[in-house]
Amino acid sequence: MSFFNRLRDFDAYTKPMDDFRVKTFTGGMVSLISTIVIISLAVQETRHYLAGDVIEQLYVDSTSSDVRVNVHFDITFHRLPCAFVTVDVMDVSSDNQDDIQDDVFKIRLDSSGMNISHEVQKIEVNQNKTSVAAVVATPKCGSCYGALPAGSCCNTCEEVREAYQLRGWQVNVEVVEQCKDDPWVLKLQRFKGEGCRIYGKLQVAKVAGNFHFAPGDAHRLMRTHVHDFHSLDLSVFDTGHRINHLSFGNEFPGKQYPLDGTNFDSIKGPIMYNYYVKVVPTSYAYMDGRVENSHQFSVTNHQKDAAKGSGIPGFVVQYEFSPLVVRYEERRQHLITFLVSLCAIIGGVFTVAQLIDSIIYHSSRAIERKLSMNKLW
Repeated sequence: MSFFNRLRDFDAYTKPMDDFRVKTFTGGMVSLISTIVIISLAVQETRHYLAGDVIEQLYVDSTSSDVRVNVHFDITFHRLPCAFVTVDVMDVSSDNQDDIQDDVFKIRLDSSGMNISHEVQKIEVNQNKTSVAAVVATPKCGSCYGALPAGSCCNTCEEVREAYQLRGWQVNVEVVEQCKDDPWVLKLQRFKGEGCRIYGKLQVAKVAGNFHFAPGDAHRLMRTHVHDFHSLDLSVFDTGHRINHLSFGNEFPGKQYPLDGTNFDSIKGPIMYNYYVKVVPTSYAYMDGRVENSHQFSVTNHQKDAAKGSGIPGFVVQYEFSPLVVRYEERRQHLITFLVSLCAIIGGVFTVAQLIDSIIYHSSRAIERKLSMNKLW
């Protein structure tokens, strides 16, 4: 028993007798408030422990440029028919993809933006690339519309085009009688007033390049990517649009897409919309060991009027990949750290509450004594 008696002498938490304990209303209020504060902070700390932290790191990208990146897109052209929209990809490695059809889908829209058909179609954009306008049977000499001297005859659409090319003029085939059966003129008349929602995905190499949505026959001419508008007036191609979605790579928590939901339709006509995109490879490591590789990007945009001979009407994304990779990693703090934090919360709040209660108690006692002395005098 002597050992236990001696051990009792080391008790740092002495307990006064119940007869000497004083319980007050203010002490009860302070105790209640401190208990609520302790519970609230403890719950918040527990939630933070379970959720973990996200650590950001930066390092050099060592992956090959041959790795393909998926580009997901969903674009609505308000007044450009699906029959005229082509999708093309070009990059600095000369890996060119013209008039992409795979994984590209189009929905025809009426003038109010509603689906003309609920059936999603993969529309062959340029079904008549090699077709020549039918010769219009005419018993008289066809007009060359001032491109050739008087007495010259232009009885076909191609002859009118050639005559205008000799002059260096731009012919509007919509008003040329010989071109009334031209496939592109017929197509323009058939789909006039329609819009187009085009969506799907592309695959691009991790090098600088561009992809674009533009009207016209896309083909190569002397190693140059060109669009043939078949002598149609560029003003018929109104490229006002809304970007429903545009992203590079897969999704991960907290990822934001800066162009989603933006509408570019303030300027009517054949506008070339340029988007300059800086793509940053990004990986997200989950606590369970899974790693999601994706890409973030920043963007600036510029517009110019293609009718003035500068560029082509359409939606052009110029992209460039950053040589650095951003890595986000989920980490959970150690259990010991969590327990220490809980103890600090409980001890800290309890100590502060005890100090506040002591100040209130002694202040009230001092006031009571002073009032009692005033009554005696």
